[in-house]
Amino acid sequence: MLKIKTLRLMFTFYMSYFTTAFVLTLVSAYMLFKLGAEAFTLIFWFKMVSYGIIIYYINNYKSKEFYYYQNLGIPKLTLWIGTLTFDFIIFIALLIYSVSK
Repeated sequence: MLKIKTLRLMFTFYMSYFTTAFVLTLVSAYMLFKLGAEAFTLIFWFKMVSYGIIIYYINNYKSKEFYYYQNLGIPKLTLWIGTLTFDFIIFIALLIYSVSK
């Protein structure tokens, strides 16, 4: 089980790109609402490409922040897996909500 300290640090890392990821999730939910369930494949790949861009940006322009997390015992891979999984859960939940409306 993850410690509260680790979860808090992962949340801090996630907040560095939360706004961008959440806006893209809202755009995806709106597109699904307007275009219907047939557009799910397009929306899914839109989100995956946006994840790639976010990862590229954070890894290149905020690379020194990773030293902070590594010094506290959290590897880069753990940060990415945890935060992207959480963001993907939010993405799926909003898509399910937009389809049900």
